[in-house]
Amino acid sequence: MGSNWTWKEQLFLLPANSAKATVQAAIGAIPLAQGLAGGETILAIAALSILVTAPLGAWAIPTFAPKLLERGEVDPTKVAISGCPVFLAAVDESPLATDVLTKAADLARRSDGEVIVLYVDNLGDQQVIALLQEKSQRLLSDIRYEFLSLSGTVPEEILRVAESRKVTDIVIGKRGHQPWEQVLVGSVSQAVLETSLIPVILVESRSEQSMQN
Repeated sequence: MGSNWTWKEQLFLLPANSAKATVQAAIGAIPLAQGLAGGETILAIAALSILVTAPLGAWAIPTFAPKLLERGEVDPTKVAISGCPVFLAAVDESPLATDVLTKAADLARRSDGEVIVLYVDNLGDQQVIALLQEKSQRLLSDIRYEFLSLSGTVPEEILRVAESRKVTDIVIGKRGHQPWEQVLVGSVSQAVLETSLIPVILVESRSEQSMQN
Protein backbone atom coordinates (compact mmCIF):
# COMPACT_ATOMS: atom_id res chain seq x y z
CA MET A 1 0.00 0.00 0.00
CA GLY A 2 1.21 3.49 -0.84
CA SER A 3 3.68 2.28 -3.47
CA ASN A 4 3.70 3.22 -7.15
CA TRP A 5 2.93 -0.36 -8.19
CA THR A 6 -0.31 -1.10 -10.03
CA TRP A 7 -2.96 -3.26 -8.39
CA LYS A 8 -1.95 -6.17 -10.65
CA GLU A 9 1.66 -5.88 -9.54
CA GLN A 10 0.57 -5.73 -5.91
CA LEU A 11 -1.58 -8.80 -6.44
CA PHE A 12 1.34 -10.65 -7.99
CA LEU A 13 3.45 -9.98 -4.90
CA LEU A 14 1.17 -12.23 -2.82
CA PRO A 15 2.21 -15.51 -4.46
CA ALA A 16 5.67 -14.18 -5.36
CA ASN A 17 6.55 -13.44 -1.74
CA SER A 18 4.77 -16.38 -0.17
CA ALA A 19 7.66 -18.81 -0.56
CA LYS A 20 10.02 -18.20 2.38
CA ALA A 21 11.95 -21.46 2.43
CA THR A 22 15.30 -19.71 2.90
CA VAL A 23 14.10 -17.84 5.99
CA GLN A 24 12.52 -20.89 7.57
CA ALA A 25 15.55 -23.06 6.88
CA ALA A 26 17.86 -20.46 8.42
CA ILE A 27 15.99 -19.72 11.66
CA GLY A 28 13.72 -22.72 12.16
CA ALA A 29 16.28 -24.76 14.08
CA ILE A 30 17.56 -21.92 16.29
CA PRO A 31 14.99 -22.37 19.12
CA LEU A 32 15.76 -26.09 19.29
CA ALA A 33 19.50 -25.44 19.30
CA GLN A 34 19.06 -22.91 22.12
CA GLY A 35 17.10 -25.41 24.19
CA LEU A 36 13.91 -23.36 24.24
CA ALA A 37 10.60 -24.95 25.14
CA GLY A 38 8.68 -26.00 22.04
CA GLY A 39 11.82 -25.97 19.88
CA GLU A 40 10.90 -29.24 18.22
CA THR A 41 7.42 -27.93 17.38
CA ILE A 42 8.83 -24.71 15.92
CA LEU A 43 11.26 -26.68 13.77
CA ALA A 44 8.49 -28.99 12.57
CA ILE A 45 6.27 -26.03 11.61
CA ALA A 46 9.20 -24.38 9.80
CA ALA A 47 9.85 -27.56 7.83
CA LEU A 48 6.13 -27.90 7.05
CA SER A 49 5.99 -24.30 5.80
CA ILE A 50 8.88 -25.02 3.46
CA LEU A 51 7.14 -28.09 2.07
CA VAL A 52 3.95 -26.08 1.46
CA THR A 53 5.07 -22.62 0.34
CA ALA A 54 8.09 -23.51 -1.81
CA PRO A 55 6.18 -25.69 -4.33
CA LEU A 56 3.24 -23.24 -4.35
CA GLY A 57 5.54 -20.30 -5.01
CA ALA A 58 7.41 -22.17 -7.73
CA TRP A 59 4.08 -22.85 -9.44
CA ALA A 60 2.38 -19.50 -8.81
CA ILE A 61 5.18 -17.19 -10.01
CA PRO A 62 5.39 -18.44 -13.62
CA THR A 63 1.62 -19.00 -13.71
CA PHE A 64 0.47 -15.53 -12.67
CA ALA A 65 3.35 -13.43 -14.01
CA PRO A 66 2.12 -13.43 -17.65
CA LYS A 67 -1.41 -12.58 -16.50
CA LEU A 68 -0.64 -9.82 -14.01
CA LEU A 69 2.60 -8.26 -15.22
CA GLU A 70 3.48 -6.36 -18.39
CA ARG A 71 6.83 -6.34 -20.08
CA GLY A 72 8.13 -2.77 -20.19
CA GLU A 73 11.32 -1.07 -21.28
CA VAL A 74 14.38 -1.67 -19.13
CA ASP A 75 16.42 1.32 -18.02
CA PRO A 76 20.04 0.12 -18.45
CA THR A 77 21.26 2.68 -15.92
CA LYS A 78 19.20 1.09 -13.14
CA VAL A 79 19.85 -2.61 -13.68
CA ALA A 80 22.87 -4.82 -13.98
CA ILE A 81 22.91 -6.48 -17.39
CA SER A 82 24.62 -9.84 -17.27
CA GLY A 83 26.17 -11.29 -20.36
CA CYS A 84 28.98 -13.51 -21.50
CA PRO A 85 32.24 -12.01 -20.21
CA VAL A 86 35.13 -11.71 -22.66
CA PHE A 87 38.72 -11.70 -21.43
CA LEU A 88 41.60 -10.35 -23.51
CA ALA A 89 44.82 -12.26 -22.83
CA ALA A 90 47.75 -10.18 -24.09
CA VAL A 91 50.70 -12.52 -24.63
CA ASP A 92 54.24 -12.29 -25.94
CA GLU A 93 57.06 -14.72 -26.64
CA SER A 94 58.18 -14.86 -23.00
CA PRO A 95 57.42 -17.76 -20.62
CA LEU A 96 54.99 -15.43 -18.88
CA ALA A 97 52.48 -16.16 -21.66
CA THR A 98 51.70 -19.47 -19.97
CA ASP A 99 50.74 -17.73 -16.73
CA VAL A 100 48.61 -15.18 -18.59
CA LEU A 101 46.75 -17.87 -20.52
CA THR A 102 46.27 -19.94 -17.38
CA LYS A 103 44.79 -16.97 -15.54
CA ALA A 104 42.49 -16.06 -18.43
CA ALA A 105 41.36 -19.69 -18.70
CA ASP A 106 40.55 -19.82 -14.99
CA LEU A 107 38.50 -16.62 -15.20
CA ALA A 108 36.62 -17.86 -18.27
CA ARG A 109 35.80 -21.22 -16.67
CA ARG A 110 34.44 -19.56 -13.54
CA SER A 111 32.12 -17.28 -15.51
CA ASP A 112 31.42 -19.34 -18.64
CA GLY A 113 33.21 -16.63 -20.61
CA GLU A 114 35.32 -16.34 -23.73
CA VAL A 115 38.97 -15.48 -24.27
CA ILE A 116 40.65 -13.43 -26.98
CA VAL A 117 44.35 -14.21 -27.19
CA LEU A 118 46.24 -11.26 -28.65
CA TYR A 119 49.84 -11.30 -29.80
CA VAL A 120 51.24 -8.07 -31.27
CA ASP A 121 53.84 -9.27 -33.77
CA ASN A 122 56.14 -6.75 -35.42
CA LEU A 123 58.84 -9.23 -36.43
CA GLY A 124 56.84 -11.69 -38.51
CA ASP A 125 58.27 -14.67 -36.63
CA GLN A 126 55.96 -17.51 -37.67
CA GLN A 127 57.66 -19.90 -35.29
CA VAL A 128 56.68 -17.75 -32.29
CA ILE A 129 53.12 -17.41 -33.57
CA ALA A 130 52.83 -21.16 -34.04
CA LEU A 131 54.18 -21.76 -30.55
CA LEU A 132 51.66 -19.36 -29.00
CA GLN A 133 48.83 -20.90 -31.00
CA GLU A 134 49.80 -24.35 -29.78
CA LYS A 135 50.03 -23.12 -26.19
CA SER A 136 46.62 -21.43 -26.46
CA GLN A 137 45.07 -24.59 -27.85
CA ARG A 138 46.52 -26.63 -25.00
CA LEU A 139 45.51 -24.30 -22.17
CA LEU A 140 42.16 -23.17 -23.59
CA SER A 141 40.98 -26.40 -25.16
CA ASP A 142 37.72 -26.43 -23.17
CA ILE A 143 36.99 -22.70 -23.61
CA ARG A 144 35.67 -20.61 -26.47
CA TYR A 145 38.62 -18.57 -27.62
CA GLU A 146 40.04 -16.70 -30.59
CA PHE A 147 43.70 -16.12 -31.46
CA LEU A 148 44.69 -12.79 -33.00
CA SER A 149 48.11 -11.82 -34.35
CA LEU A 150 48.38 -8.13 -35.21
CA SER A 151 51.14 -5.61 -35.80
CA GLY A 152 51.59 -2.13 -34.34
CA THR A 153 52.43 -0.45 -31.07
CA VAL A 154 51.80 -3.04 -28.39
CA PRO A 155 49.90 -0.99 -25.76
CA GLU A 156 47.85 0.81 -28.40
CA GLU A 157 46.85 -2.43 -30.13
CA ILE A 158 45.88 -4.04 -26.83
CA LEU A 159 43.64 -1.11 -25.93
CA ARG A 160 42.19 -0.84 -29.44
CA VAL A 161 41.22 -4.51 -29.59
CA ALA A 162 39.88 -4.43 -26.02
CA GLU A 163 37.64 -1.46 -26.75
CA SER A 164 36.47 -2.61 -30.17
CA ARG A 165 35.65 -6.11 -28.95
CA LYS A 166 34.09 -4.82 -25.72
CA VAL A 167 36.11 -7.13 -23.49
CA THR A 168 35.35 -7.42 -19.79
CA ASP A 169 38.93 -7.52 -18.50
CA ILE A 170 42.45 -7.32 -19.90
CA VAL A 171 44.83 -9.99 -18.62
CA ILE A 172 48.47 -9.06 -19.10
CA GLY A 173 51.80 -10.16 -17.69
CA LYS A 174 53.98 -8.03 -15.45
CA ARG A 175 57.67 -8.70 -15.08
CA GLY A 176 60.44 -7.01 -13.18
CA HIS A 177 60.69 -5.89 -9.57
CA GLN A 178 63.80 -3.72 -9.81
CA PRO A 179 63.53 -0.19 -11.24
CA TRP A 180 65.69 -1.00 -14.26
CA GLU A 181 63.63 -4.12 -14.96
CA GLN A 182 60.41 -2.13 -14.87
CA VAL A 183 61.78 0.27 -17.47
CA LEU A 184 62.87 -2.53 -19.79
CA VAL A 185 60.09 -5.07 -19.57
CA GLY A 186 57.30 -3.48 -17.52
CA SER A 187 56.56 -0.57 -19.80
CA VAL A 188 53.82 -2.35 -21.78
CA SER A 189 51.80 -3.47 -18.76
CA GLN A 190 52.34 -0.10 -17.09
CA ALA A 191 51.14 1.80 -20.16
CA VAL A 192 48.03 -0.38 -20.44
CA LEU A 193 47.32 -0.07 -16.74
CA GLU A 194 47.59 3.73 -16.79
CA THR A 195 45.52 4.37 -19.91
CA SER A 196 42.91 1.61 -20.03
CA LEU A 197 39.31 2.35 -19.10
CA ILE A 198 38.76 -1.43 -18.93
CA PRO A 199 39.80 -3.33 -15.78
CA VAL A 200 43.33 -4.73 -16.06
CA ILE A 201 44.50 -7.92 -14.32
CA LEU A 202 48.29 -8.09 -13.88
CA VAL A 203 49.80 -11.56 -13.75
CA GLU A 204 53.30 -12.08 -12.37
CA SER A 205 55.39 -15.06 -13.32
CA ARG A 206 55.23 -17.99 -10.93
CA SER A 207 59.00 -18.06 -10.56
CA GLU A 208 59.06 -14.43 -9.39
CA GLN A 209 56.17 -15.07 -7.04
CA SER A 210 58.12 -17.98 -5.54
CA MET A 211 61.19 -15.77 -5.12
CA GLN A 212 59.06 -13.15 -3.33
CA ASN A 213 57.54 -15.72 -1.04
